[in-house]
Amino acid sequence: MIKPRLAITLGDPAGIGYEIVFRAVNSSAVKRVCSPVVFGDKQSLKQSSFKYLKNKTPFEFIESSNIGDSVKMGVPSEKAGMIAASAIYKAVKYCMDGKALALVTAPVSKESLKMAGIKYPGHTELLADLTKSRQIAMMMACGSIHSVMVTRHIPISEISKNIKTKTIVETVTLSADFLRKTGRKNIKVALCGLNPHAGDNSILGFEERKFILPAHKILKKSGINITKPLPADSAWLKTKNKQYDLICAMYHDQLMIALKCIDPTKIVNVTVGLPFIRTSPGHGTAFDIAGKNKADARAMTEAIAYAARVCTQINAK
Repeated sequence: MIKPRLAITLGDPAGIGYEIVFRAVNSSAVKRVCSPVVFGDKQSLKQSSFKYLKNKTPFEFIESSNIGDSVKMGVPSEKAGMIAASAIYKAVKYCMDGKALALVTAPVSKESLKMAGIKYPGHTELLADLTKSRQIAMMMACGSIHSVMVTRHIPISEISKNIKTKTIVETVTLSADFLRKTGRKNIKVALCGLNPHAGDNSILGFEERKFILPAHKILKKSGINITKPLPADSAWLKTKNKQYDLICAMYHDQLMIALKCIDPTKIVNVTVGLPFIRTSPGHGTAFDIAGKNKADARAMTEAIAYAARVCTQINAK
């Protein structure tokens, strides 16, 4: 079997991206399932290779910039943001040109990107814009658990006004369609409420009645097997116990706290709705341990393996 070609970006050069990518692409788990093509800054690669690769580059490398000679580890900067963004731009084009079946991105710093003039709250929105994808969803895979969030990187104070029936319907529909493409059948979806006890019949909030229940009705009518809004704690317990294939959370931490308690080393961020598969480890740049040879590469390895597996499943049909 021909192994799929995957584009992998090195992320923010001041973070742990280079370390976890080098470890992941040299692992047997990755070598067995794909042919990685790594995108990043030539100067940063040169400096990192002395530390992590013994001055060797045992993978295909495509230079996306050559300005990383003075990037300070563990600190966000304009230059680091420019380097991270340039790798994304080049790797996305590589995928759009059909040269790779999937994109796997190492973590970037939102602060570095902002300093570099890249005004997106994260990878997800930037990738949607670059690929002109109108509808996207931020899904998280963790072992057999798949979860998706309706709102993403916004302040808690902004969540309520961003919960819309249309957004919920699009998010669940995109995610269920993605799972079907990977071979899942008879998908059962747990729909979380926003408020404690899913609003307790509007005593604790109005969002369930006004936005989430109408979305449930539309999704049910479309043929998706989905619950009415459940208290998030109950929805998570039942999903963890394999009663549901997908859990739809209303906001970022309603999803991420549970996943990190289940197994932080297996969390894979999946952008649904792009013209190619895109994954990333479910953690950030970890500036506090950058350059200290302490990073755990298991989530990066999992992200690459997941991308390889899914793009093989989808392209086999």
